Amino acid sequence: MANVVNSPHKDVPILDQDSFEFMTRRWSQYADRTALVDSGSGDEYTFAELENVVHNVAGHLQSLGFKRGSNLAHCTTNCVETAIVILATWKLGGVIIPIDPLLKQGEASAQLTQTKPDFVFLDEEQYRKLKDAIDDKCVIFIKESIDGILSFATFKEPIQWEPASMKSRDVEADAAIFFSSGTTGLPKAVVLSHVNLVSQFNGWVSIMETDNLMMKKWTSSVVYMPFSHLYAHLLLNLNYILGATTILMPRFDINRFFQVNEQYKCESLILVPPLAVLFAKNKELVAKYDLSNVHTILCGAAVLLPDVAAELLRVIPIKSNHIAQGYGLTEVSGGATMVPSHSFMKEHGPPDSPMSVGVPIPNVKCVIRDLETRESLPAYGRGEICYAGPGAMKGYLNNREATDAMIDTEGWLATGDIGYYDSNGYFYIVDRLKELIKYKGYQVSPSEMEDLLLTHPKIADAGVVGFPDVECGELPSAFIVLKPGEDLTVDEIRKFVAEKAAPFKKLRGPIELVAQVPRTGSGKILRKCMLADLQKKHGNEDYTNTFCPSLSKHTSISDHRKPGLIAALTFQILDHLIRRLEAVAVKVIFAAAMFEPSHPMCPPTITRI
Repeated sequence: MANVVNSPHKDVPILDQDSFEFMTRRWSQYADRTALVDSGSGDEYTFAELENVVHNVAGHLQSLGFKRGSNLAHCTTNCVETAIVILATWKLGGVIIPIDPLLKQGEASAQLTQTKPDFVFLDEEQYRKLKDAIDDKCVIFIKESIDGILSFATFKEPIQWEPASMKSRDVEADAAIFFSSGTTGLPKAVVLSHVNLVSQFNGWVSIMETDNLMMKKWTSSVVYMPFSHLYAHLLLNLNYILGATTILMPRFDINRFFQVNEQYKCESLILVPPLAVLFAKNKELVAKYDLSNVHTILCGAAVLLPDVAAELLRVIPIKSNHIAQGYGLTEVSGGATMVPSHSFMKEHGPPDSPMSVGVPIPNVKCVIRDLETRESLPAYGRGEICYAGPGAMKGYLNNREATDAMIDTEGWLATGDIGYYDSNGYFYIVDRLKELIKYKGYQVSPSEMEDLLLTHPKIADAGVVGFPDVECGELPSAFIVLKPGEDLTVDEIRKFVAEKAAPFKKLRGPIELVAQVPRTGSGKILRKCMLADLQKKHGNEDYTNTFCPSLSKHTSISDHRKPGLIAALTFQILDHLIRRLEAVAVKVIFAAAMFEPSHPMCPPTITRI
């Protein structure tokens, strides 16, 4: 096939090891190092202690009937107990099923019903929420102690046992079932094998240890993303392999985040774009903490805008003066591309723009396919990014139609992301295929329109979506967040766009002035939720997304205790919202979203100005 961009990195061998063997193979070298720290409970484990407790938990699981191929679902906030249970599951040749603790009872129950776990590990809060939805045949054990329920404390006790005979570990077997984010559709159960995961981790370790990444090895890092997100597993398992300490945060809190980074002298800050914005806008708060050990800032899960990156580097200066960015998705086991090191760039050439998400990682190749003809495109041609490599998922659980629609007969996985690559093979993400607005046969890019709106001096944030229309198909519509203290009318916004964009790109649909644009924790705009809100207010309710309830309520902006948008999201670590200014100081109303909707830090529903 022409115009295939192969990884410029040296390929790594596909190992005949499963996830447990690969993650733990160096542990004898790290025995006395601290492996896990629970910033909530204060519990700590060295690698030697971790290996021992994993052995005990695995023994108790086996005594209860856990065997090779058994499925174990876990639904807790981040804690060392869950990390241990995951390793014990893999030690026995089982499959992990991470469930987001932020899901409502009905949503979590649906995922349990779909995956049919044999064992379920919960914390007390999740147990009380889900106990009636779990099959009677399923073995339940929980983090805390409740009368009549198996507890983790019992599982960690020493036990005499011998692992069931496994002449060889099946590296092609299922290792994990993650649920996709569902930002552009219903969440799907993504089945990943040990080959998928090990090839991903081995590729990352290879280019890190050969100094080919824009991030150096670290000795400790904070993991605040929930275990239901593959990003968290990538970092956790990299730490296992590198012998680094993982500090787990049960919920994100900005002050606690920096306290922990200072206390453990962490060299790397692993961020998502909303956090980058939050830190960039809170210079005085960040300045209270000693972050002099930080040499690497990695930002993933969504594109980080150059202005935000530049401001963040002023707030948290690092020697490289560069933020490493990458691109990936659950269906490719994590990462597909990553920004390489300066030394790599000197040899192979730099990207055209700091907006690049890098080059393919080892063993990966990518193409850009024309949206209509599906022909592969040369450099700078915009189309759908397609991936091929050992990280490509086994498929969607019990959904052959969706699997076949995403992976073709030649093994190319269609990501649904629109992008291009430059003359040196660096990739750029510009849009989501399913989010393109179709106006009278024309394709309108929401992200392009958002970028245009953000050039207006009075606009702080914007989200664009297509509003259903019988005659035109879809009308470009927008949510607009004004900068504090600014005034701007809907008509002025329409005029601004009309003067700067082609006629078919005009904002002909509803425009709402709101306090925030709904986003996932990774910074992706929740267009389905936007559309649901617009339809409820302006009609077309038949199109309303049932997963975004109560978005049109006129909730007070200060009433953070009412159930809001977060209750409906499949995944949300945090979100950011810049509100009113007092002089030049920026006040951030909320910084985290690892909370139940009743928590005082939970964001409100969409609120109009």
